[in-house]
Amino acid sequence: MCYFSLHRVNTSYSYGVIAGALFLAAAVHAGDPAQSYTIPKEHPALEPAQAQPPAGATPGFAINAAPVRWTLPAGWKEKPASGVRLASFEVPGQSGANADVSITSFPGSVGSELDNVNRWRSQLGLAPVAQGAVASEAASVDGLTGKVYDIAGASSRMIVADIPRNGNSWFVKMTGDPATIAAAKPAFLQLLASLHFGTDNAQTAAPAAMPPAFNPHATMGAARSPHGGGAMPETAPADAPVWTVPAKWVEGAPRAMVFKTYAIAGEGAGKAEVTVSFFSGSVGGVLANVNRWRGQIGLPPVDESQLAAITESLTVQNSKATLVDLKGPEANGQRMIAAIVPHGDNTWFYKLTGDAGVVAGQRETFVQFVKSAHNP
Repeated sequence: MCYFSLHRVNTSYSYGVIAGALFLAAAVHAGDPAQSYTIPKEHPALEPAQAQPPAGATPGFAINAAPVRWTLPAGWKEKPASGVRLASFEVPGQSGANADVSITSFPGSVGSELDNVNRWRSQLGLAPVAQGAVASEAASVDGLTGKVYDIAGASSRMIVADIPRNGNSWFVKMTGDPATIAAAKPAFLQLLASLHFGTDNAQTAAPAAMPPAFNPHATMGAARSPHGGGAMPETAPADAPVWTVPAKWVEGAPRAMVFKTYAIAGEGAGKAEVTVSFFSGSVGGVLANVNRWRGQIGLPPVDESQLAAITESLTVQNSKATLVDLKGPEANGQRMIAAIVPHGDNTWFYKLTGDAGVVAGQRETFVQFVKSAHNP
């Protein structure tokens, strides 16, 4: 049996610099004495389409949880880690059709369960579903309770484990043709059962600056940001606007790819959230972003000819902004109002999302918040 150990040490970044290290040790043959190998201290260079540090991150904002170890299933082949992956494996299939397995870790919740499931479904060419249609099974991973999602498309199948730990999200994902995935699922579950988050002190590597375009959760092909293209600037722009914040909005901490957050409490258990983020360039255009947001709340995409009917214009700091109001299916009870605001070399995104009733009551307040943007 082969035993692999991957160490990822605690790191922090401030507006785009991430200090990190990866260490890999391998016992090369069953019965041989364990031999340790250390990969180069520089983290593998990330593709521009994959990298992006959180906007508005403050010093000490953690991106990493702890070292992780696992037992490699028989027949699986290790591949070099690349991009945002901590580890990659190749799973042999029938007629040369191999499946791909990855292990990744990111700060925060990286979206709701429904957001993630619909993102994975879109990768398989499937339409989004409402929250009530999300299916999962529980998985125990090193004493933690995670969830496993098994999603089958027409020609591909994906199994993803989502494991929350210490404010971070760990993902173990296997993708391939349906026959290979079906045969490999027992081994995949064994891999999950073997995962162990250690507390030992990994050797510290020299800090490595990460390129300024980190986005592991882009939902659109070659997107460089969660908004369909463009890279998040490494620091907040000097001309960043300020706003008049409504009295009953409660500011929260910034998180991955979000510059500002505000919580809104409605009547009873109803709630909504406002987020503000920014990225360089035009970021994919209005249509691409509107369709991504429609997918997040269970709506089908529209084409260019339908866009004018579902958007309206706003004037923000003498710039022409676009506002879209999206109501999800009655079953999920969600609504989203979003504004796309070009400003300088960046595009700013304002989103009001939550229970339909709360969002409806906050619509005008949200619009005035967006229109209040001005340079300090």
